[in-house]
Amino acid sequence: MDRAVRSEIADGVCFVTLVAAANGNAINFDLIDGLEEALDAVDADPDCRALVLTAEGDTFCRGLDLEAFFVHDRLPEREQLRRLPACLARLRRARVPVIAVADGEAMGGGVGLLAACDLVLGTPNARFMLSEPIVGLVPATIVPFLLLRIGPARLRAMTLSTRGVGAAEAHTYGLVDELVTGGVQPALRAQLQRIFRSAPQALAETKRYYDRCSAADLDEQIEAGLDLFTGWLARPDVLAGVTAFGEGFAPPWFARYRGRMDVPGHSGT
Repeated sequence: MDRAVRSEIADGVCFVTLVAAANGNAINFDLIDGLEEALDAVDADPDCRALVLTAEGDTFCRGLDLEAFFVHDRLPEREQLRRLPACLARLRRARVPVIAVADGEAMGGGVGLLAACDLVLGTPNARFMLSEPIVGLVPATIVPFLLLRIGPARLRAMTLSTRGVGAAEAHTYGLVDELVTGGVQPALRAQLQRIFRSAPQALAETKRYYDRCSAADLDEQIEAGLDLFTGWLARPDVLAGVTAFGEGFAPPWFARYRGRMDVPGHSGT
């Protein structure tokens, strides 16, 4: 079976690549396993000083793999659902800086994956969208990581509008840390050079200290998100709609707005 993630440590850097491009690098158990294996390798190698996350194909990550999580119209177990936020928490708490290169579309859980990284480089090809409401889901398992990245107001607007935003706009949100316009390799090399000039122990302790200051209740938020998510999925109408979407059919809430197009008090197109 083809792997969803390829990883190797070379020259002090763990290079992690999402390689299931045919599936839009969707988040399934194979992808989570691959990320955890990469993090295990980082933990086992004291000479590793950074982790770089990239993706093959036009899509960085299209979010949750509905076919993997909702097998035969059955609800996923809580421990299965826990695997994603637990992996994201581990990524955030990695002792080395984690750099992600967003060079394609990221949706739903894919945006959560980027939010868990320390530094996000965004190219003009990058686009970010919180699409869970379209599928009939609530982004409860990734919200704790998104709140730490972009705050409640931006997060609320992105989720309720389900509007995709480009790298430049995401940069103003705080979701992208550096806009890449002159090629990924020079930007990535420059960032790695800055990391290699810093004391590894100082970087690790800085990450731990920032988490104590800003994310001390992350585990509690993850559990609260799982409570909400599992309760939401227990609704028969939700499961039926998500299953229909996963099978390529329109869920029952899909509709076309046919109401008035003129906004009171405004004129023009």
